[in-house]
Amino acid sequence: MTCFVILHYLVSEETINTVNSILKNVNGEMRIVVVDNCSPNDSYDVITQTFSNDSRVVVIKNKTNAGYAKGINFGYNYAKENFQPSFIVAMNNDMEIRQHDFLTIMDDIYKETGFYVLGPDVYSTSAEKHQNPETDHIRTLSEIDEHVNSVTKTKNNTIKLKIKGMLRRSKLIYNLYYGKKKSDNKKKYIDSRLSNVTLHGSCLIFSELFIAKRNYALFPETEFYCEAQILDYECLRDGMLQIYDPALKVYHHEDVATDAVAGSYAAKMKKKCERVLTSLELFRQLMMEDQKNG
Repeated sequence: MTCFVILHYLVSEETINTVNSILKNVNGEMRIVVVDNCSPNDSYDVITQTFSNDSRVVVIKNKTNAGYAKGINFGYNYAKENFQPSFIVAMNNDMEIRQHDFLTIMDDIYKETGFYVLGPDVYSTSAEKHQNPETDHIRTLSEIDEHVNSVTKTKNNTIKLKIKGMLRRSKLIYNLYYGKKKSDNKKKYIDSRLSNVTLHGSCLIFSELFIAKRNYALFPETEFYCEAQILDYECLRDGMLQIYDPALKVYHHEDVATDAVAGSYAAKMKKKCERVLTSLELFRQLMMEDQKNG
């Protein structure tokens, strides 16, 4: 039995499309747990009604929107307690699976490697970018310091953020800039299995070994950002094997263009930087506590 945990917030159409891609394309015994992260609209009711006649889909509602990690953990615990799955696949609500043998391939990889956490090839359809494995990893206090300095510089450079925001609103400049980035990104696909790398947090597969060991999927103190980096650190610390394997593939339908023109880019980036800095401080505290405890 495999449980898919999908974190939903506000946009019911994206979540419905993700669930349907699993129901229509993936063969095997499964349950899908949709976690509504306390959306302040009627999307919980819409999703519940849409799948009311399919016993494979369960829609649950979180009492508060406590961020990404706690939302995923809420669904992870529900799946673990109610279905006793061999695997839990935690996903964003803007994903698509097209492989009919997704579960078979996943099980074969587990039999070959004994992984605790598995990451597939995650392909961003808008940026035309392969997102796994993550290029950034944080495993030492000095690397946290480097990230803090970098993020702080970005946050404080208001003029540069405003100029970049104006440039991104130009469709011509946007297409020229991102067209080049897309061309560069196409070269970054890794076609072989890798061990103990930082995995992209949009799709994480937890095996029965991980499920038996932990009652939470992601470090629960963060609200946004650094979840994958902290998981990578914890897996290395605790001897839990992480695997990237491109035999599995998921499609990530991020709407980069819409995000770029909607609202103030500078304000959004400042908010993001503040959240990243908060998560990095929590990460620092975790590392320091580990060092204190030997």
